[in-house]
Amino acid sequence: MPVMMLSYCDTDGQRTWILDRASTSIGRSAGQDVVLHDPGVSRHHAVIERDGDIYTVVDQGSTRGTFLNGVRVEREVLKPEDVLQMGSVHSAELRFHLPEGHGSANTAYPLPADDLLTSIRGIHLPGGEVGTAAREMGQLKWLLQAARQLNQGGAIEEVLGVLLRLTLQLTGLERGFVFLCEDGEIRFAQGLGAQGRIVEEDSSISRQAMQTAIHSELKFSVSDTLAHERVSEWSSVLANQIRSIYCIPLRKPAPAREPARLLGLLYLDSQIRPGRLSEVDHQLLDTIATEAAALLHNALLAAEDEKARHAREELAFAARIHQGLMSNTLPDIPYAVLRAKSVPCLAIGGDFFDVVALDECVCVTVVDVSGKGIPAAIVAATLQGILHAQLLAGQSLAQVASMVNLFLCTRDVGKYATMVIVRLFPDGQFEYLNCGHIQPLVISGAEVRQLRESNLIVGLVAEASYTTAHDRLRPGERILLATDGLTEAENTLGELFGESGLTAIAQLDEIDAMLEHVAGFHAPNPAQDDMTLIDVRYHGNN
Repeated sequence: MPVMMLSYCDTDGQRTWILDRASTSIGRSAGQDVVLHDPGVSRHHAVIERDGDIYTVVDQGSTRGTFLNGVRVEREVLKPEDVLQMGSVHSAELRFHLPEGHGSANTAYPLPADDLLTSIRGIHLPGGEVGTAAREMGQLKWLLQAARQLNQGGAIEEVLGVLLRLTLQLTGLERGFVFLCEDGEIRFAQGLGAQGRIVEEDSSISRQAMQTAIHSELKFSVSDTLAHERVSEWSSVLANQIRSIYCIPLRKPAPAREPARLLGLLYLDSQIRPGRLSEVDHQLLDTIATEAAALLHNALLAAEDEKARHAREELAFAARIHQGLMSNTLPDIPYAVLRAKSVPCLAIGGDFFDVVALDECVCVTVVDVSGKGIPAAIVAATLQGILHAQLLAGQSLAQVASMVNLFLCTRDVGKYATMVIVRLFPDGQFEYLNCGHIQPLVISGAEVRQLRESNLIVGLVAEASYTTAHDRLRPGERILLATDGLTEAENTLGELFGESGLTAIAQLDEIDAMLEHVAGFHAPNPAQDDMTLIDVRYHGNN
Protein backbone atom coordinates (compact mmCIF):
# COMPACT_ATOMS: atom_id res chain seq x y z
CA MET A 1 0.00 0.00 0.00
CA PRO A 2 1.40 3.49 -0.92
CA VAL A 3 2.28 5.95 1.84
CA MET A 4 -0.77 8.09 2.73
CA MET A 5 -0.96 11.86 2.45
CA LEU A 6 -2.62 14.75 4.28
CA SER A 7 -3.95 17.78 2.38
CA TYR A 8 -5.11 21.15 3.70
CA CYS A 9 -6.58 24.13 1.87
CA ASP A 10 -6.37 27.70 3.20
CA THR A 11 -6.04 31.19 1.78
CA ASP A 12 -2.52 30.37 0.57
CA GLY A 13 -3.74 27.42 -1.47
CA GLN A 14 -3.44 23.67 -0.94
CA ARG A 15 -0.65 22.18 1.16
CA THR A 16 0.18 18.47 1.23
CA TRP A 17 2.23 16.40 3.66
CA ILE A 18 3.48 12.84 3.06
CA LEU A 19 2.85 10.68 6.12
CA ASP A 20 5.99 8.57 5.81
CA ARG A 21 7.10 8.83 9.44
CA ALA A 22 6.15 6.69 12.43
CA SER A 23 4.56 9.79 13.96
CA THR A 24 3.48 13.09 12.35
CA SER A 25 2.66 15.94 14.74
CA ILE A 26 -0.05 18.54 14.09
CA GLY A 27 -0.45 21.87 15.87
CA ARG A 28 0.00 25.62 15.93
CA SER A 29 3.59 25.52 17.22
CA ALA A 30 6.34 26.14 14.68
CA GLY A 31 8.03 22.89 15.71
CA GLN A 32 5.16 20.68 14.56
CA ASP A 33 5.37 18.60 11.36
CA VAL A 34 2.01 19.99 10.19
CA VAL A 35 1.67 23.64 11.24
CA LEU A 36 -1.85 25.14 11.19
CA HIS A 37 -2.18 28.87 11.79
CA ASP A 38 -5.65 28.75 13.33
CA PRO A 39 -6.39 30.20 16.82
CA GLY A 40 -8.63 27.20 17.55
CA VAL A 41 -5.73 24.79 17.10
CA SER A 42 -3.63 23.98 20.18
CA ARG A 43 0.17 24.31 20.05
CA HIS A 44 0.55 20.52 20.23
CA HIS A 45 -2.88 19.43 19.00
CA ALA A 46 -2.69 15.86 17.65
CA VAL A 47 -0.41 13.25 16.08
CA ILE A 48 -0.93 10.69 13.32
CA GLU A 49 0.79 7.43 14.21
CA ARG A 50 1.80 4.96 11.49
CA ASP A 51 2.11 1.22 12.09
CA GLY A 52 2.68 -0.41 8.71
CA ASP A 53 -0.44 0.30 6.67
CA ILE A 54 -2.46 1.42 9.70
CA TYR A 55 -2.68 5.15 10.47
CA THR A 56 -4.20 6.36 13.74
CA VAL A 57 -5.03 9.94 14.76
CA VAL A 58 -4.43 10.64 18.48
CA ASP A 59 -5.58 13.84 20.21
CA GLN A 60 -2.86 15.30 22.45
CA GLY A 61 -5.15 16.77 25.11
CA SER A 62 -6.07 19.71 22.89
CA THR A 63 -8.26 22.47 24.28
CA ARG A 64 -11.00 22.29 21.64
CA GLY A 65 -10.72 18.72 20.45
CA THR A 66 -9.97 16.71 17.32
CA PHE A 67 -12.83 15.79 14.98
CA LEU A 68 -12.95 12.90 12.52
CA ASN A 69 -15.73 13.20 9.92
CA GLY A 70 -17.56 15.63 12.21
CA VAL A 71 -17.28 13.50 15.36
CA ARG A 72 -14.96 14.35 18.24
CA VAL A 73 -12.39 11.60 18.86
CA GLU A 74 -9.52 10.87 21.20
CA ARG A 75 -7.95 8.01 19.21
CA GLU A 76 -9.26 6.58 15.95
CA VAL A 77 -7.96 4.57 12.96
CA LEU A 78 -8.04 6.59 9.73
CA LYS A 79 -9.52 5.48 6.39
CA PRO A 80 -8.83 6.92 2.94
CA GLU A 81 -10.83 10.13 2.30
CA ASP A 82 -11.44 10.69 6.01
CA VAL A 83 -11.71 14.36 7.00
CA LEU A 84 -9.93 15.74 10.08
CA GLN A 85 -10.78 19.05 11.74
CA MET A 86 -8.78 20.59 14.56
CA GLY A 87 -10.57 22.66 17.18
CA SER A 88 -14.20 22.32 15.98
CA VAL A 89 -16.39 20.76 13.32
CA HIS A 90 -16.41 24.16 11.62
CA SER A 91 -12.64 24.51 11.18
CA ALA A 92 -10.82 23.98 7.89
CA GLU A 93 -10.50 20.36 6.80
CA LEU A 94 -7.43 18.10 6.56
CA ARG A 95 -8.09 15.31 4.04
CA PHE A 96 -6.40 11.92 4.60
CA HIS A 97 -5.90 10.27 1.20
CA LEU A 98 -3.78 8.19 -1.18
CA PRO A 99 -1.37 9.92 -3.57
CA GLU A 100 -2.86 10.94 -6.91
CA GLY A 101 -3.11 8.07 -9.36
CA HIS A 102 -3.90 5.42 -6.75
CA GLY A 103 -7.42 4.09 -6.21
CA SER A 104 -9.12 4.99 -2.98
CA ALA A 105 -10.53 1.52 -2.31
CA ASN A 106 -8.40 -0.73 -0.14
CA THR A 107 -9.32 -3.98 1.52
CA ALA A 108 -7.47 -2.96 4.69
CA TYR A 109 -10.18 -0.32 5.38
CA PRO A 110 -13.97 -0.24 5.36
CA LEU A 111 -15.43 1.50 2.34
CA PRO A 112 -15.71 5.29 2.88
CA ALA A 113 -19.23 6.71 2.91
CA ASP A 114 -19.11 7.90 -0.73
CA ASP A 115 -18.28 4.38 -1.90
CA LEU A 116 -21.06 2.95 0.23
CA LEU A 117 -23.51 5.36 -1.35
CA THR A 118 -22.27 4.29 -4.77
CA SER A 119 -22.98 0.71 -3.77
CA ILE A 120 -26.43 1.66 -2.51
CA ARG A 121 -27.42 3.30 -5.77
CA GLY A 122 -26.11 0.45 -7.92
CA ILE A 123 -23.76 2.61 -9.99
CA HIS A 124 -20.99 0.79 -11.91
CA LEU A 125 -17.96 0.29 -9.67
CA PRO A 126 -14.57 -1.10 -10.64
CA GLY A 127 -15.34 -4.76 -11.15
CA GLY A 128 -18.76 -4.36 -12.74
CA GLU A 129 -22.40 -3.82 -11.81
CA VAL A 130 -23.19 -4.26 -8.13
CA GLY A 131 -25.90 -6.86 -7.59
CA THR A 132 -28.84 -6.84 -5.21
CA ALA A 133 -26.94 -8.56 -2.39
CA ALA A 134 -24.06 -6.10 -2.69
CA ARG A 135 -26.46 -3.14 -2.68
CA GLU A 136 -28.18 -4.42 0.43
CA MET A 137 -24.83 -4.92 2.11
CA GLY A 138 -23.82 -1.40 1.14
CA GLN A 139 -27.06 -0.04 2.52
CA LEU A 140 -26.55 -1.85 5.78
CA LYS A 141 -22.94 -0.73 6.08
CA TRP A 142 -23.83 2.88 5.40
CA LEU A 143 -26.70 2.81 7.89
CA LEU A 144 -24.52 1.24 10.59
CA GLN A 145 -21.77 3.76 9.93
CA ALA A 146 -24.27 6.61 10.04
CA ALA A 147 -25.78 5.36 13.32
CA ARG A 148 -22.29 5.04 14.82
CA GLN A 149 -21.37 8.58 13.84
CA LEU A 150 -24.64 9.95 15.18
CA ASN A 151 -24.21 8.14 18.49
CA GLN A 152 -20.69 9.49 18.88
CA GLY A 153 -22.04 13.04 18.85
CA GLY A 154 -22.84 13.91 22.44
CA ALA A 155 -23.57 17.66 22.42
CA ILE A 156 -26.47 19.14 20.47
CA GLU A 157 -24.14 20.89 17.99
CA GLU A 158 -22.29 17.65 17.26
CA VAL A 159 -25.48 15.65 16.69
CA LEU A 160 -26.83 18.31 14.33
CA GLY A 161 -23.52 18.56 12.45
CA VAL A 162 -23.37 14.81 11.86
CA LEU A 163 -27.06 14.75 10.86
CA LEU A 164 -26.51 17.45 8.21
CA ARG A 165 -23.37 15.84 6.83
CA LEU A 166 -24.95 12.39 6.57
CA THR A 167 -28.20 13.55 4.97
CA LEU A 168 -26.42 15.79 2.47
CA GLN A 169 -24.19 12.85 1.60
CA LEU A 170 -27.19 10.58 1.16
CA THR A 171 -29.35 12.96 -0.88
CA GLY A 172 -26.64 14.68 -2.90
CA LEU A 173 -28.35 18.04 -2.34
CA GLU A 174 -26.55 21.36 -2.10
CA ARG A 175 -27.29 22.53 1.40
CA GLY A 176 -28.99 21.59 4.64
CA PHE A 177 -30.33 23.38 7.69
CA VAL A 178 -31.54 22.29 11.11
CA PHE A 179 -34.04 24.33 13.09
CA LEU A 180 -34.87 23.70 16.75
CA CYS A 181 -38.17 24.32 18.50
CA GLU A 182 -37.57 26.69 21.43
CA ASP A 183 -40.40 28.21 23.48
CA GLY A 184 -42.91 27.30 20.79
CA GLU A 185 -40.91 28.95 17.98
CA ILE A 186 -38.77 27.41 15.23
CA ARG A 187 -35.29 28.93 15.38
CA PHE A 188 -32.25 28.38 13.16
CA ALA A 189 -29.60 26.15 14.77
CA GLN A 190 -27.06 25.08 12.12
CA GLY A 191 -26.46 25.07 8.36
CA LEU A 192 -24.06 23.16 6.12
CA GLY A 193 -23.21 23.12 2.43
CA ALA A 194 -22.48 19.98 0.41
CA GLN A 195 -18.74 20.73 0.48
CA GLY A 196 -18.69 21.02 4.25
CA ARG A 197 -18.80 24.82 4.40
CA ILE A 198 -20.92 26.56 7.01
CA VAL A 199 -24.00 28.29 5.63
CA GLU A 200 -26.31 30.70 7.41
CA GLU A 201 -30.07 30.99 7.33
CA ASP A 202 -31.36 33.25 4.54
CA SER A 203 -34.55 34.22 2.75
CA SER A 204 -34.11 31.57 0.03
CA ILE A 205 -35.27 28.79 2.39
CA SER A 206 -38.82 27.74 1.56
CA ARG A 207 -40.84 28.63 4.65
CA GLN A 208 -43.94 27.14 3.03
CA ALA A 209 -42.22 23.76 2.83
CA MET A 210 -41.26 24.02 6.50
CA GLN A 211 -44.78 24.96 7.57
CA THR A 212 -46.26 22.16 5.46
CA ALA A 213 -44.01 19.58 7.15
CA ILE A 214 -44.75 20.94 10.63
CA HIS A 215 -48.51 21.06 10.23
CA SER A 216 -48.81 17.72 8.44
CA GLU A 217 -46.42 16.08 10.96
CA LEU A 218 -44.97 14.19 7.95
CA LYS A 219 -41.92 14.47 5.74
CA PHE A 220 -42.43 16.95 2.92
CA SER A 221 -40.39 16.06 -0.16
CA VAL A 222 -40.43 17.23 -3.76
CA SER A 223 -37.76 15.71 -5.98
CA ASP A 224 -38.47 18.09 -8.87
CA THR A 225 -40.40 21.29 -8.21
CA LEU A 226 -40.85 21.88 -11.95
CA ALA A 227 -42.96 18.73 -12.13
CA HIS A 228 -45.05 19.71 -9.08
CA GLU A 229 -47.78 22.15 -10.09
CA ARG A 230 -48.56 23.54 -6.63
CA VAL A 231 -45.00 23.83 -5.32
CA SER A 232 -43.65 25.29 -8.57
CA GLU A 233 -45.88 28.34 -7.95
CA TRP A 234 -44.54 29.07 -4.46
CA SER A 235 -42.87 32.48 -4.41
CA SER A 236 -39.75 31.26 -2.60
CA VAL A 237 -39.31 28.38 -5.07
CA LEU A 238 -39.77 30.68 -8.07
CA ALA A 239 -37.57 33.48 -6.73
CA ASN A 240 -34.70 31.18 -5.79
CA GLN A 241 -35.10 28.55 -8.52
CA ILE A 242 -35.25 25.69 -6.03
CA ARG A 243 -35.43 22.34 -7.85
CA SER A 244 -35.74 19.88 -4.94
CA ILE A 245 -36.76 20.10 -1.27
CA TYR A 246 -36.72 17.59 1.57
CA CYS A 247 -38.18 18.75 4.87
CA ILE A 248 -38.46 16.35 7.83
CA PRO A 249 -39.90 17.12 11.28
CA LEU A 250 -37.70 15.85 14.13
CA ARG A 251 -40.02 14.61 16.84
CA LYS A 252 -39.46 13.19 20.30
CA PRO A 253 -40.30 9.48 20.39
CA ALA A 254 -43.65 9.02 22.14
CA PRO A 255 -45.78 6.05 23.25
CA ALA A 256 -48.65 4.95 21.04
CA ARG A 257 -51.66 7.32 20.92
CA GLU A 258 -49.64 10.16 22.40
CA PRO A 259 -48.63 13.13 20.24
CA ALA A 260 -44.90 13.32 19.57
CA ARG A 261 -43.42 16.67 20.64
CA LEU A 262 -41.74 18.62 17.85
CA LEU A 263 -38.03 19.05 18.61
CA GLY A 264 -36.95 20.63 15.36
CA LEU A 265 -36.86 20.42 11.59
CA LEU A 266 -34.37 19.15 9.01
CA TYR A 267 -34.47 21.11 5.73
CA LEU A 268 -32.49 20.14 2.59
CA ASP A 269 -32.71 21.69 -0.87
CA SER A 270 -30.92 22.17 -4.17
CA GLN A 271 -31.05 24.78 -6.94
CA ILE A 272 -28.94 22.88 -9.47
CA ARG A 273 -30.77 19.65 -10.22
CA PRO A 274 -33.76 17.59 -9.16
CA GLY A 275 -33.36 14.94 -6.49
CA ARG A 276 -32.82 11.30 -7.43
CA LEU A 277 -33.65 9.41 -4.27
CA SER A 278 -34.90 5.88 -4.57
CA GLU A 279 -37.46 4.36 -2.23
CA VAL A 280 -34.62 2.78 -0.27
CA ASP A 281 -32.87 6.15 -0.03
CA HIS A 282 -36.06 7.66 1.37
CA GLN A 283 -36.22 4.89 3.96
CA LEU A 284 -32.60 5.50 4.92
CA LEU A 285 -33.27 9.23 5.20
CA ASP A 286 -36.29 8.62 7.43
CA THR A 287 -34.31 6.19 9.58
CA ILE A 288 -31.44 8.62 10.05
CA ALA A 289 -33.87 11.44 10.90
CA THR A 290 -35.65 9.23 13.46
CA GLU A 291 -32.36 8.18 15.05
CA ALA A 292 -31.18 11.80 15.11
CA ALA A 293 -34.45 12.92 16.74
CA ALA A 294 -33.97 10.39 19.55
CA LEU A 295 -30.35 11.49 20.05
CA LEU A 296 -31.37 15.15 19.84
CA HIS A 297 -33.98 14.54 22.53
CA ASN A 298 -31.32 12.99 24.77
CA ALA A 299 -28.89 15.83 24.02
CA LEU A 300 -31.57 18.43 24.82
CA LEU A 301 -32.31 16.67 28.11
CA ALA A 302 -28.59 16.65 28.89
CA ALA A 303 -28.38 20.37 28.03
CA GLU A 304 -31.37 21.10 30.27
CA ASP A 305 -29.74 19.12 33.07
CA GLU A 306 -26.55 21.10 32.55
CA LYS A 307 -28.48 24.39 32.70
CA ALA A 308 -30.23 23.21 35.85
CA ARG A 309 -26.87 22.26 37.36
CA HIS A 310 -25.45 25.70 36.53
CA ALA A 311 -28.56 27.30 38.00
CA ARG A 312 -28.14 25.30 41.21
CA GLU A 313 -24.48 26.26 41.41
CA GLU A 314 -25.30 29.94 40.82
CA LEU A 315 -28.05 29.77 43.43
CA ALA A 316 -25.68 28.17 45.93
CA PHE A 317 -23.10 30.86 45.16
CA ALA A 318 -25.75 33.56 45.55
CA ALA A 319 -26.80 31.98 48.84
CA ARG A 320 -23.21 32.17 50.11
CA ILE A 321 -22.96 35.82 49.09
CA HIS A 322 -26.34 36.55 50.67
CA GLN A 323 -25.35 34.75 53.85
CA GLY A 324 -22.16 36.79 53.99
CA LEU A 325 -24.07 40.04 53.53
CA MET A 326 -26.64 39.05 56.14
CA SER A 327 -24.19 37.57 58.63
CA ASN A 328 -24.26 39.42 61.88
CA THR A 329 -21.87 39.06 64.78
CA LEU A 330 -24.04 39.98 67.73
CA PRO A 331 -22.28 42.57 69.90
CA ASP A 332 -21.58 42.18 73.61
CA ILE A 333 -23.78 44.67 75.47
CA PRO A 334 -23.13 45.19 79.19
CA TYR A 335 -26.81 45.61 79.95
CA ALA A 336 -28.35 42.96 77.64
CA VAL A 337 -27.78 39.59 75.97
CA LEU A 338 -28.77 39.22 72.29
CA ARG A 339 -29.55 35.96 70.50
CA ALA A 340 -30.90 35.62 66.95
CA LYS A 341 -31.41 33.18 64.08
CA SER A 342 -32.91 33.34 60.57
CA VAL A 343 -33.92 30.22 58.62
CA PRO A 344 -34.92 30.67 54.93
CA CYS A 345 -37.46 28.21 53.51
CA LEU A 346 -35.55 28.26 50.18
CA ALA A 347 -31.81 28.59 49.54
CA ILE A 348 -32.04 32.31 50.23
CA GLY A 349 -34.88 34.37 51.62
CA GLY A 350 -36.34 37.79 52.34
CA ASP A 351 -36.14 37.78 56.16
CA PHE A 352 -33.24 39.35 58.00
CA PHE A 353 -32.24 40.81 61.34
CA ASP A 354 -29.63 43.40 62.16
CA VAL A 355 -28.07 44.81 65.32
CA VAL A 356 -26.30 48.17 65.56
CA ALA A 357 -24.54 48.96 68.84
CA LEU A 358 -24.05 52.66 69.57
CA ASP A 359 -22.45 54.34 72.55
CA GLU A 360 -25.76 55.30 74.13
CA CYS A 361 -28.03 52.44 72.96
CA VAL A 362 -28.41 49.30 70.86
CA CYS A 363 -30.72 49.12 67.79
CA VAL A 364 -32.34 45.81 66.92
CA THR A 365 -34.15 45.32 63.58
CA VAL A 366 -36.23 42.51 62.09
CA VAL A 367 -37.48 42.83 58.48
CA ASP A 368 -39.67 40.56 56.34
CA VAL A 369 -39.71 41.39 52.60
CA SER A 370 -42.74 40.17 50.66
CA GLY A 371 -42.25 36.99 48.65
CA LYS A 372 -39.48 34.42 48.83
CA GLY A 373 -36.37 33.36 47.01
CA ILE A 374 -33.94 35.47 44.97
CA PRO A 375 -36.15 38.55 44.28
CA ALA A 376 -36.98 38.94 47.98
CA ALA A 377 -33.33 38.30 48.93
CA ILE A 378 -32.06 41.06 46.61
CA VAL A 379 -34.46 43.60 48.13
CA ALA A 380 -33.64 42.36 51.65
CA ALA A 381 -29.89 42.81 51.12
CA THR A 382 -30.49 46.36 49.83
CA LEU A 383 -32.74 47.27 52.75
CA GLN A 384 -30.28 45.91 55.26
CA GLY A 385 -27.59 48.21 53.89
CA ILE A 386 -29.90 51.23 54.08
CA LEU A 387 -31.12 50.45 57.60
CA HIS A 388 -27.67 49.69 58.96
CA ALA A 389 -26.21 52.93 57.59
CA GLN A 390 -29.11 55.07 58.82
CA LEU A 391 -29.13 53.59 62.32
CA LEU A 392 -25.35 53.87 62.56
CA ALA A 393 -25.70 57.56 61.65
CA GLY A 394 -28.11 58.05 64.55
CA GLN A 395 -31.22 58.87 62.47
CA SER A 396 -34.55 58.77 64.25
CA LEU A 397 -36.61 55.63 63.82
CA ALA A 398 -39.41 57.56 62.09
CA GLN A 399 -36.91 59.05 59.62
CA VAL A 400 -35.45 55.61 58.93
CA ALA A 401 -38.88 54.13 58.20
CA SER A 402 -39.81 57.06 55.91
CA MET A 403 -36.58 56.66 53.94
CA VAL A 404 -37.08 52.90 53.45
CA ASN A 405 -40.71 53.45 52.45
CA LEU A 406 -39.82 56.15 49.93
CA PHE A 407 -37.03 54.00 48.49
CA LEU A 408 -39.37 51.04 47.85
CA CYS A 409 -42.17 53.21 46.45
CA THR A 410 -40.06 55.33 44.10
CA ARG A 411 -37.97 52.44 42.78
CA ASP A 412 -41.11 50.50 41.86
CA VAL A 413 -39.53 47.14 42.69
CA GLY A 414 -42.90 45.48 43.27
CA LYS A 415 -41.97 44.61 46.84
CA TYR A 416 -43.08 45.81 50.27
CA ALA A 417 -41.85 44.89 53.71
CA THR A 418 -42.91 44.66 57.32
CA MET A 419 -40.36 45.58 59.97
CA VAL A 420 -39.77 46.29 63.64
CA ILE A 421 -36.98 48.46 65.03
CA VAL A 422 -36.27 48.58 68.76
CA ARG A 423 -33.84 51.08 70.29
CA LEU A 424 -32.90 49.93 73.82
CA PHE A 425 -31.08 52.18 76.32
CA PRO A 426 -28.96 51.07 79.30
CA ASP A 427 -31.62 52.10 81.83
CA GLY A 428 -34.21 49.75 80.27
CA GLN A 429 -36.08 52.46 78.41
CA PHE A 430 -36.78 51.51 74.79
CA GLU A 431 -38.36 53.06 71.74
CA TYR A 432 -39.92 50.90 69.07
CA LEU A 433 -41.41 51.33 65.62
CA ASN A 434 -43.61 48.65 64.06
CA CYS A 435 -44.42 48.81 60.32
CA GLY A 436 -47.17 46.22 59.78
CA HIS A 437 -45.14 43.48 61.47
CA ILE A 438 -46.47 40.90 63.93
CA GLN A 439 -46.44 42.42 67.39
CA PRO A 440 -43.27 42.09 69.47
CA LEU A 441 -43.60 40.25 72.78
CA VAL A 442 -42.33 41.32 76.18
CA ILE A 443 -41.75 38.31 78.45
CA SER A 444 -41.63 38.76 82.18
CA GLY A 445 -41.46 35.37 83.88
CA ALA A 446 -44.71 33.55 83.03
CA GLU A 447 -46.34 36.75 81.79
CA VAL A 448 -46.27 37.65 78.09
CA ARG A 449 -47.60 40.95 76.74
CA GLN A 450 -47.75 42.40 73.24
CA LEU A 451 -46.42 45.77 72.08
CA ARG A 452 -49.46 46.90 70.11
CA GLU A 453 -48.51 50.25 68.53
CA SER A 454 -48.14 49.87 64.74
CA ASN A 455 -47.80 51.77 61.45
CA LEU A 456 -48.40 51.10 57.77
CA ILE A 457 -46.22 48.59 55.88
CA VAL A 458 -43.26 50.21 54.08
CA GLY A 459 -43.36 50.21 50.29
CA LEU A 460 -47.10 50.70 49.74
CA VAL A 461 -47.85 54.43 50.09
CA ALA A 462 -45.12 56.97 49.37
CA GLU A 463 -46.80 59.67 51.51
CA ALA A 464 -47.13 57.47 54.61
CA SER A 465 -45.87 58.89 57.93
CA TYR A 466 -44.49 56.88 60.83
CA THR A 467 -44.55 57.27 64.61
CA THR A 468 -42.79 55.46 67.44
CA ALA A 469 -43.88 54.27 70.87
CA HIS A 470 -42.00 53.96 74.16
CA ASP A 471 -41.87 51.37 76.94
CA ARG A 472 -39.50 50.05 79.58
CA LEU A 473 -37.91 46.74 80.52
CA ARG A 474 -37.14 45.70 84.04
CA PRO A 475 -34.07 43.55 84.74
CA GLY A 476 -34.78 39.95 83.81
CA GLU A 477 -37.39 40.83 81.16
CA ARG A 478 -37.05 40.04 77.44
CA ILE A 479 -38.24 41.30 74.08
CA LEU A 480 -38.93 38.64 71.44
CA LEU A 481 -39.17 39.68 67.78
CA ALA A 482 -40.34 37.18 65.14
CA THR A 483 -41.48 37.04 61.52
CA ASP A 484 -44.78 35.59 60.34
CA GLY A 485 -43.05 32.46 59.02
CA LEU A 486 -43.58 31.15 62.57
CA THR A 487 -47.16 32.29 63.17
CA GLU A 488 -48.33 31.19 59.69
CA ALA A 489 -46.71 27.75 59.84
CA GLU A 490 -49.41 25.20 58.95
CA ASN A 491 -49.80 21.61 60.07
CA THR A 492 -51.29 18.70 58.11
CA LEU A 493 -54.81 19.65 59.29
CA GLY A 494 -54.48 23.15 57.89
CA GLU A 495 -54.20 24.72 61.34
CA LEU A 496 -51.91 27.72 61.85
CA PHE A 497 -49.29 27.91 64.58
CA GLY A 498 -50.63 31.40 65.27
CA GLU A 499 -49.82 34.08 67.80
CA SER A 500 -50.91 31.76 70.59
CA GLY A 501 -48.26 29.27 69.55
CA LEU A 502 -45.65 32.03 69.46
CA THR A 503 -46.69 33.16 72.94
CA ALA A 504 -46.36 29.58 74.20
CA ILE A 505 -42.82 29.03 72.88
CA ALA A 506 -41.74 32.46 74.15
CA GLN A 507 -41.28 30.77 77.54
CA LEU A 508 -38.51 28.55 76.11
CA ASP A 509 -34.95 29.63 76.88
CA GLU A 510 -33.27 28.82 73.56
CA ILE A 511 -34.08 30.09 70.06
CA ASP A 512 -33.15 26.72 68.51
CA ALA A 513 -35.72 25.05 70.79
CA MET A 514 -38.38 27.53 69.66
CA LEU A 515 -37.65 26.88 65.97
CA GLU A 516 -37.60 23.10 66.52
CA HIS A 517 -41.01 23.34 68.16
CA VAL A 518 -42.41 25.14 65.08
CA ALA A 519 -40.76 22.62 62.73
CA GLY A 520 -42.37 19.78 64.69
CA PHE A 521 -45.74 21.50 64.38
CA HIS A 522 -45.72 21.74 60.55
CA ALA A 523 -43.93 18.40 59.95
CA PRO A 524 -43.92 16.53 57.64
CA ASN A 525 -44.85 19.57 55.55
CA PRO A 526 -41.86 21.71 54.58
CA ALA A 527 -41.66 25.28 55.81
CA GLN A 528 -43.63 27.63 53.55
CA ASP A 529 -41.96 30.88 54.61
CA ASP A 530 -38.74 32.21 56.08
CA MET A 531 -38.53 32.22 59.89
CA THR A 532 -36.54 34.72 61.95
CA LEU A 533 -36.30 35.19 65.73
CA ILE A 534 -34.34 37.64 67.86
CA ASP A 535 -34.35 37.61 71.65
CA VAL A 536 -33.21 40.63 73.69
CA ARG A 537 -32.68 39.84 77.40
CA TYR A 538 -32.26 42.91 79.58
CA HIS A 539 -30.06 42.51 82.70
CA GLY A 540 -29.99 46.05 83.91
CA ASN A 541 -27.35 48.74 84.00
CA ASN A 542 -25.25 47.59 86.97
